[in-house]
Amino acid sequence: MAKARKASVTRSSLAFLLYGEQFTGKSTMALQFAYFKRPDGKPFRVLYLDAEAGSVDDYLGDLEADGINLENIYIVYTQSLGEVRQYLTKIKNNEDFYALDDEGNETEEVVLDADGNPFRADAIVVDGTSILNLTTKQGLIEFSKKRNRVKADIDGLIGDAKLVKVEGAGLELKDYQTINFKGQDLILDLGALGIHYAVTAREADEKNTVKTPDGKTMSIETGRKVPEGFKGLAYNVKTEIRMFKNEDDIICADVKKDRTNIHPGEIVENPSLLDWQAVIDKTSNKKSFVISNALTKAVDIEQDIYSKEIEGKLGSPKTDTKTVQKDKIVSAVNSNIDVLKKEIISKIKALSAVRQNKARQLLKEAGLPIALKNIADVSVLEKILKVIKDNFDNEEIFDDDTETNKNE
Repeated sequence: MAKARKASVTRSSLAFLLYGEQFTGKSTMALQFAYFKRPDGKPFRVLYLDAEAGSVDDYLGDLEADGINLENIYIVYTQSLGEVRQYLTKIKNNEDFYALDDEGNETEEVVLDADGNPFRADAIVVDGTSILNLTTKQGLIEFSKKRNRVKADIDGLIGDAKLVKVEGAGLELKDYQTINFKGQDLILDLGALGIHYAVTAREADEKNTVKTPDGKTMSIETGRKVPEGFKGLAYNVKTEIRMFKNEDDIICADVKKDRTNIHPGEIVENPSLLDWQAVIDKTSNKKSFVISNALTKAVDIEQDIYSKEIEGKLGSPKTDTKTVQKDKIVSAVNSNIDVLKKEIISKIKALSAVRQNKARQLLKEAGLPIALKNIADVSVLEKILKVIKDNFDNEEIFDDDTETNKNE
């Protein structure tokens, strides 16, 4: 739904996009949030979501040497956009962070800041959106293979014909649109948290598609460098910076856009994020106003409005056979996933606490996930169900007290 307010000065937040080649200082620049001060004078607490596999580890010693308490920096290593979004949700809901074990599972240990309080981020860094884009694409390709596997079964294909159909699956136009949507949604989600953020990306050569005189299409480089990965990342950030090294090997920041007016259109040698501390200080005594990310909700609203317009003016829409068939395929896959999850949950709930713990151990030993929420692979769910059935279907079920006494 829409949100409104009367015009007034509100507390400013920083929103950076930093992109460039390797070793141009993107991660180091983003981590300088650790030097910032809150309006009460205390240091920033920084949540660092690292998709670049240790991109900042070598810089932490320098921060500590400068007097930064590293307890105020919490680093999560993940290359999953879904997991990144889960941490954003935790911030949005003001939830505690829990330390992870070696397998990435949450423990009961609450993450604390340097003051011994539950960690609450003042700034968040998403380092490596190009990697998140890559894994998102690969995930959609794997889903496309499943789509084609279902289609092959419907068409009765077997052998090499089925193999070619499945392994030849690629991204469809709607998949690319989904990827771009996810990129925009990520930035809007960050902006809706009401805290400062920076995202980093690798760079790529910008290309335009043109038609040749013979009617063919080809890509031509424009000579500009752009963020690699999700399209349109720069649209909703306040400050867009391209990092590069000049002929003297000095790190520079080409400030492409800066709504804060700290360095608009400038090229800064040896840049520092601390230049933007003035933006925070200037409005520190103002009230905050956060515009929630309603992109997904807006899509639902538009879809509902469009449906009503079509039904009101044109009656029932014409049925597209191909669309209906695709919808049935996706529905069949999703339905099978839901059925398997319900069966697994039902069987686990029927076990005593001791046997539930044993089931978790068996799944870990088999290299299978314990949490079902984010599993969208039918084959994985089938393997989990098999482990449960093979080990518990033919055993007598005891309640907790009976079983505990029997073991003693």
